[in-house]
Amino acid sequence: MHEEKILEEIYQNANTGAYSVETILPKVEDRHISAELASYQAHLEQIARSAQQMMLQKHIDPSDAGVMSKMGIWTGVQLGAIQDNSSSHIADMVIKGDTMGITKMTRELNHAPVEDPQVRQLGEELINLQRRNIETLKKYL
Repeated sequence: MHEEKILEEIYQNANTGAYSVETILPKVEDRHISAELASYQAHLEQIARSAQQMMLQKHIDPSDAGVMSKMGIWTGVQLGAIQDNSSSHIADMVIKGDTMGITKMTRELNHAPVEDPQVRQLGEELINLQRRNIETLKKYL
């Protein structure tokens, strides 16, 4: 039961992050940060696929982020980029999203015992990816 919840959180977290980056990329003018974000998006998509495969093996139905959630992300990106589409502001928006993702994933891993080491490892991989991305994006602030 706990592993199901953690796998769903990994899947949702990585999927939401990848969608957010996909939404932000057309607004990015700096090719350097654009390349960083595209690489990050690819890694998030890989983690989401891994979580989805684990869920299917455990007969868990992976649910996608809801339409309302995606609309909220899209609206937030559009409004944020209208105000300021500088590399600094884009980096700040992504860093804030990563920080929320790290917090949610860490909370899930700390509050739910995980018997399958692959599930815990994937959750920790996601957290480490988000941490590395924050460090990478700090130079654009």
